[in-house]
Amino acid sequence: MPGLIDVHHHIVPKEYLKDLSDQGVKKALGVRFPNWSADKALEVMDRNGISTSVISISAPGVYFRDKDPSMEFARGLSRKTNEICAGLIESYPERFGAFATLPLPDVDAALEELEYALDVLKLDGVFLLSNYDGYYLGDTRFERLFSELNRRKVAVFVHPATPPGIEEIHMGVPESMIDVCFDTTRTALSLMVNGVTKKYPDVRFILAHAGGTIPYLAARLDILSTLFAGLGGVSSYIAEGVDLVSHAVPKLQESFPDELKIYIKVKDNMLPEGPDFYLKRFYYDTAVSASPHAFAALQTLVDSSKIVFGSDYVFATEAAVPLTIKGVREYVGFDEKDVAAIERENAMGLFPRLKKVSK
Repeated sequence: MPGLIDVHHHIVPKEYLKDLSDQGVKKALGVRFPNWSADKALEVMDRNGISTSVISISAPGVYFRDKDPSMEFARGLSRKTNEICAGLIESYPERFGAFATLPLPDVDAALEELEYALDVLKLDGVFLLSNYDGYYLGDTRFERLFSELNRRKVAVFVHPATPPGIEEIHMGVPESMIDVCFDTTRTALSLMVNGVTKKYPDVRFILAHAGGTIPYLAARLDILSTLFAGLGGVSSYIAEGVDLVSHAVPKLQESFPDELKIYIKVKDNMLPEGPDFYLKRFYYDTAVSASPHAFAALQTLVDSSKIVFGSDYVFATEAAVPLTIKGVREYVGFDEKDVAAIERENAMGLFPRLKKVSK
C-alpha cells in the first residue's frame, strides 16, 4: 500500500542551529529548538507509514531585522538551507521533497534564490512565513514575487511566524500555542483583500494547521466583506464614482479615508465572488489539527480534495505523528476515498516530481 506524504515536516540541521545561535537566536515560536537528524526522521517516517516528507525549516526562518540590516545573513542562510535540502533529496530521492527558503523581505534577493532553488537545485516548492516585519503576504511589497510564483505555478507552504507585538502580550505561554493560528488567518485575509489570490490563481497555497482560525471565521469574513462593500443610499453611488476615479488616477487612493480604501479593496479583490470562493482555493494541512473540532469546521469550507496530510514533526513530537494519522483515519466525516486523498493523492497533484519517485 502506498505510504503517506507529509507536507508539513520540519528539519533543524546543525548548521542552521549554529548560525542562529551565533545571532543569539535560541527559540522558535517561543520554544527551544528540538533535536533533529535525518536518520531519526526516517525512522519516524518508517514507523508511521510515511513514504515521503516535503521538508522545510520553520519559524523564525532566516531573517532577523535588528541583527542583519544588510540581509547578508538571510541570503547566506537561505542558500545554505536550500542546499542542505537538495542534499537530502539527492541522498533519499524517494523519501524527501523540499520547500525552498527565500531571503524575504528582500524581494530581489528572494527572486534570485527562487531561480536557483527551483531551476538548479530542483526543489519542489517554496516556504513562506506569514509575516515579515509585520507585513503580511498580501502586501504590495511582495507583488513581484507572487507574479513569478504564479508564472511558475509553484506550491507555496505558508507557515505562521511570531506575530508582531507579541512582546506586549503577557500571557506567559509561547506563541506556538494559539497565536500562530491567528497569524495564519491574518496572512490569508491579506492575500485575499489585496488581490493576490485573484490576480495569481496559479499559486497553490498550503496553509498550515488547517488554516489557523479560518474555518471558524469564514462566515464572519463573508458577512463583513459584504457590509464593507454594501454602502447604502447615496453613499453607494459616491463610493462607486470614487472607485472609478481611483482606478483612473491610482495615486488619489492615498488621500482617501480608510472606509473608502477598504471599500475599494473588498469590492475589487473579493467581490462579487466573496471570501469563500478564494478560501476554497487554498489547501489546508492537518498538522496539530486532526480532530473532529477542526475537521468539522474545515469541511464547511472545503472538501477532502483541498486537505493534505501534515504532521509538524519535528516541532510536534514523535508521539504526535501517529495521533495525527489516527485523527484523520478515525474522523467520521471522512470515507476511505477522503482519507486516501488527504494522506497521499492531493500531495501527488501538488508536487509532480513525487509522482515519479514516491512509493
